[in-house]
Amino acid sequence: MDRSRLGRQMTAEQFAMFDTQLYLDTHPNDMVAMNMFNSYKKAHDEYKKQFEAQFGPLMAEGGAPGESWAWVRDPWPWEREAN
Repeated sequence: MDRSRLGRQMTAEQFAMFDTQLYLDTHPNDMVAMNMFNSYKKAHDEYKKQFEAQFGPLMAEGGAPGESWAWVRDPWPWEREAN
C-alpha cells in the first residue's frame, strides 16, 4: 500500500475511534460499541505499524529504542514535492 493510502486508512480508523469514544462517554456499558472501538483501534494500530515500517516514525516517540534520531532524517511533509 502506498504512503497516501496508508495515511488515509489510518485517519479513517482514527476518526471512527474518536467518534465511537464520544458515544462511549455517554453509553459506557454498550458492549457492541466497545467492540467496535476495539476493532477500529486494532486496525488503526496495524496501519500505523505498517506505515512506520515503510516510511519511518509518524511522531518523535515512534522510533525504535536505540536507533539514531530518525525523526528528522526525512523531509517534513511540507518539504515534499508531492504535496
